[in-house]
Amino acid sequence: MGAEHSAYITVDRLGAPRCAGGFGATARDLARLGQVVVDGGACEGRQIIPAAWIDDIAQNGSADAWDAGVFAPFFPGRRMHYRNKWYADLGEPPLLFALGIHGQYLFVDRRNQLVTVTMSSQANPLYAELISLTMTAVAHFREIFAVSG
Repeated sequence: MGAEHSAYITVDRLGAPRCAGGFGATARDLARLGQVVVDGGACEGRQIIPAAWIDDIAQNGSADAWDAGVFAPFFPGRRMHYRNKWYADLGEPPLLFALGIHGQYLFVDRRNQLVTVTMSSQANPLYAELISLTMTAVAHFREIFAVSG
């Protein structure tokens, strides 16, 4: 995908990747990943992520399971689901995002071809008020940069 730097992932005592967290990359490289998702998994004419995998994330999570889960209160009033380590805000248009602790996000609005990365160093791993502010800011970016038609 043209990453400028190596990413890091936490591993267990046997050296296997801990895929539920512990991933680190630069903001620019996260934005590149978001652009690959916007482009249906392709980069410079090469398919590097199966498009069907991205569609699966967007379409096949369970909003009912989300509502019953522990993260729903951090996103009040939003119809959402979680699938394959990605979150999906099912608003119109839908928004896919990856969430890291302490305020790290990768937002992907495929319809509007918009990628937003935030990097923070919040004291708490998850802080409801700051999550709400971030989601509001991203909603405003999406309105400003919406593709008309």
